[in-house]
Amino acid sequence: MARWFIILFTLISFSLDAQTLVMGKVIANSGEPVSGVNIYCMENKNGTTTDSLGFFQLECTIPCTLEFSHVNYKSETYKLTKSDAPFVVTLRNKQNNLKEVVVRAVPASGRILSSIKNIERIPAILGEQDVLKYLATMPGIVTTNALNSGIYVRGGNSNENGFLINNMVIAYPDHLTGVLSTFDPYILGNSTLFKSGFPARYNSFLSSYINMRPDPGNKYKHEGEVTIGLVSSALKAKGPIIKNHTSFAVSARTSYLQHISKLYNRSMDNEQNPNYMPEYSFSDITASIDSRLSDKWKASAFGLFSIDHMKMKISEHVQYIFDWHTFSGNINASYTPTSKEQWDFQFGGKNTYSEGDAFGSIPMGGGNRHYALLGQISYNRKLSDKININTGSKFEYSRFETANKSNERENLLIKSSDRDFNLYEIYMDINYRLNHNFTLNIGGNYQYYHGDTRAHTFSPRAKISYTNNKTTLWADYAKTVQYLSLYPYFTVKTPIDIWYPLAKNTKPAICHQYSIGVNQEIGQTLSFYAGLFYKDMRNVKDFASDIQTEYSALTDNLIQGKGYAKGMEFDLTLNHHALYARANYTLSESKRKFAEINNGRSFFPPYDVKHNVVLNLSYEISPRFLLNTLWTFSSGVYTTFPKGMVVAQNITEIQTGENPVLIPVYTDRYNYKLPDNHRLDASLDYKFSGKKTFYKLSIGAYNVYNQSNPSFVYFQAETTRNLTKIIPKSKVMLPFIPYLSLRINW
Repeated sequence: MARWFIILFTLISFSLDAQTLVMGKVIANSGEPVSGVNIYCMENKNGTTTDSLGFFQLECTIPCTLEFSHVNYKSETYKLTKSDAPFVVTLRNKQNNLKEVVVRAVPASGRILSSIKNIERIPAILGEQDVLKYLATMPGIVTTNALNSGIYVRGGNSNENGFLINNMVIAYPDHLTGVLSTFDPYILGNSTLFKSGFPARYNSFLSSYINMRPDPGNKYKHEGEVTIGLVSSALKAKGPIIKNHTSFAVSARTSYLQHISKLYNRSMDNEQNPNYMPEYSFSDITASIDSRLSDKWKASAFGLFSIDHMKMKISEHVQYIFDWHTFSGNINASYTPTSKEQWDFQFGGKNTYSEGDAFGSIPMGGGNRHYALLGQISYNRKLSDKININTGSKFEYSRFETANKSNERENLLIKSSDRDFNLYEIYMDINYRLNHNFTLNIGGNYQYYHGDTRAHTFSPRAKISYTNNKTTLWADYAKTVQYLSLYPYFTVKTPIDIWYPLAKNTKPAICHQYSIGVNQEIGQTLSFYAGLFYKDMRNVKDFASDIQTEYSALTDNLIQGKGYAKGMEFDLTLNHHALYARANYTLSESKRKFAEINNGRSFFPPYDVKHNVVLNLSYEISPRFLLNTLWTFSSGVYTTFPKGMVVAQNITEIQTGENPVLIPVYTDRYNYKLPDNHRLDASLDYKFSGKKTFYKLSIGAYNVYNQSNPSFVYFQAETTRNLTKIIPKSKVMLPFIPYLSLRINW
């Protein structure tokens, strides 16, 4: 197969008219974002507008001339010679005498910005690029194994991250594995991840908040993209609905990895110890609409639907089948009566459903559904050149339904444990610029939770930052709370795990986080970041025992404990012409403690990653060729090793009276440390163009040197001479995998 890749690659020789996606933000001289700014590229005759947060992105040829215009600001022209994204453009008020447009880099201060340009600097694993894959290469953020698509931020659990679209929480579309894309960057390429110093409007999750801004589409002309890969393909489009007024962006993707897996598994059927691949498939649709109703009113809408199915075969007679799907949607309206104030009105909903079955082992099965309605209103006002306030209120109604499988033949689900709650919330942020160097942010968030229990919480926030030329220092404190717990279907995280609200007489989980950091720019090409953090967590949730078949007993086994996480982060980035190189290291320790677990002893949870190293190199060999490499190393995490086995009576593996089932017996949790993980990914992109189309051919490999990183760990009893031993075993689902993908834009 590699021979055909080389032949195909060498046959392609077309000229390139290089197109670059420029991404930036427009602010006023006071530092506040400016929405509704028209940006026009004179060379390509296309344009776009800034969103409610002042962000924009535009595809154009570099170098280019950009024109910025707004009814309340002076029109400006800027010659862009390189595409160091993201950057900030400062406009002049019509009444002031600022002589020029100011362009500067965005410093890192407890938050991480992503853009399509940044995302394209890491290998497109199996042709799939993704926001979360890029974020997972940043300091303080880790992943645990290839089957887990979640990210773990500063020693927190993956279910402690909030995902938002335009500041509104969505259902997490949990596509399985860290290989397949979760969020399509064609529409959701621009995002901000807050890992400390959270704005007061963000609460209800302990560890981080990832706010994504949908692409508003192109209000001037239609454009599209087709991506063809080995595991999935996609059809995408943007364009005007009403020219210069209303635009859309839509992406539809589907996978066919399950067909490749089926062919592979057939070849395994005759082997003594087959290593089956999971037969997994997914499809999703992402869409956004953006409309500039007038100079003062703007409206937008967003929707995301995903559906997944997986059959995982462990042995000839043991297999698991999972199905899950999600939907999220919201509508937004922004009103800007003057250049100093803005109102935002939002309404949305989300829904998740999952179902799982196990065959040939201990009978398991069930499903769960979670849906919610959300509304929020916010108000931003500039009181003076030094003071800005942002305040608002929110409402959420959530309902949770869990069920056991009552009749396997009829495949019926019965309700067994239904819960709901209402959440009311108000917040305020005050941004005060003390002088040219110092900025102070203070705020607070008040929430009233009304469900099986009632809770009042107030979460203060504070942050001070100092900027002097190319140096930025900051220190911050934030309290966050979380009302939801995640009940694990297995001993490892899966997309069918069950979200559950506060039970009666329980308290919300609380996290107090303290962090300090420094960002130093060295010359024009080098930047350095270092940070320290400490998280004190109270009332964190777990379950006293694994109850795999009776979801109705969830609350009877819900327990509360405490924990902490601490660590340090380092990042060094070089961005010099054609060369982009990043190296970062995170040292972290996370512990939890429950009276009911391990006899009250503290333990390392299964997402504690002591050491994490990332090396990312991107080199533009020529305008046609781009080489990307990514090497990662992470310490092994902890899992639970059984202390013995018992023989189950009256049931057998295949219901034939043979091979009695051995059931593992567990005592201490998280008592076995898995091996360290490391791998190298690499890709080479070749860009070329026709008259009206642009092409990108990507050839690369996942896990280049075929490192046997365990994706799924299990324990098997083996008997020899009347002696039964428990042997830990692992399945490597993702070995060395070469891939080829083609992207076509017009």
